[in-house]
Amino acid sequence: MGESNVTSFAVEGPTNASTGRNASAGDAREEVPAVLWVIMSISPLGFVENGVLLWFLSFRMRRNPFTVYITHLSIADISLLLCIFILTVDYALGHELSTGYYYTIVTLSVTFLFGYNTGLYLLTAISVERCLSVLYPIWYRCHRPKHQSALVCALLWALSCLVTTMEYALCVDSARQSYSQRRCRPVIILIAVLSFLVFTPLMVVSSAVLLVKIRRNAWASPSSKLYLVIALTVAVFLSFAMPMRVLYLLYYEYWSTFGTLHDVSILFSTINSSANPFIYFFVGSSRKRRFKESLKVVLTRAFKDDTQPRRQEDSGNPSTATETVV
Repeated sequence: MGESNVTSFAVEGPTNASTGRNASAGDAREEVPAVLWVIMSISPLGFVENGVLLWFLSFRMRRNPFTVYITHLSIADISLLLCIFILTVDYALGHELSTGYYYTIVTLSVTFLFGYNTGLYLLTAISVERCLSVLYPIWYRCHRPKHQSALVCALLWALSCLVTTMEYALCVDSARQSYSQRRCRPVIILIAVLSFLVFTPLMVVSSAVLLVKIRRNAWASPSSKLYLVIALTVAVFLSFAMPMRVLYLLYYEYWSTFGTLHDVSILFSTINSSANPFIYFFVGSSRKRRFKESLKVVLTRAFKDDTQPRRQEDSGNPSTATETVV
């Protein structure tokens, strides 16, 4: 890694690249890559989509164990998209903001990584819990702890905070120091183990079980759309978000080789976080009445959980009760 210094890690990589870009005030400003303009177009759209989804989940729909996870996943996606948009705009402006507000840019970059890690962990939890509900339906109906979803989400946010802090402190912030590579390697190994040997295999296996369930007999179940939502969300994550984590681990030591793919990996991550609300809408909407139903009805159908015990349903105001969906 040498003298590379990753300051605005989510967007630009080593600082020596940005230093070269602004080495002389008299030099013509480098043209902003087209992929960054695409990112700046998609990220606000995804931010609004997730914001609307979060509002409906928080105030207009009755909670169930699955929607608790989706609410937290939306928060993670919102934080990621907001940071991507601000950092990309900062890059397009020629680092005019980052020059005077270094710590703000660092905070945004770390929040970006925090949102990404949390999204991976939450999506794995969603897949595993739904898989357990299929394999062990009696336990899920009768013995599942009432506040399990909230507790799991809290633990996963804490794990993500720990991993992100370690990655920033030992790999990003200390990248300018000659001993940073030695300090960073154990963190890279830890992240690789968590991402590719723990969470991703659990996510893939659980999703495969759900796909088998869908293919065999789940289409007649009220939860069939819920299984499809999970399967599609996992497929999009594996296709668009996971490559970014692979490249990020390679960037620390092989930036000169893989740095050219950095903007594309950010674009893929933006697409992943922006696609989730669209998946919920597409799966939950009726083919014959698409775009004619209220968003609440569509989301209720997409998140309908027939395995949920009645004691776990919210006992809130009647005004927040879920509409009956046929």
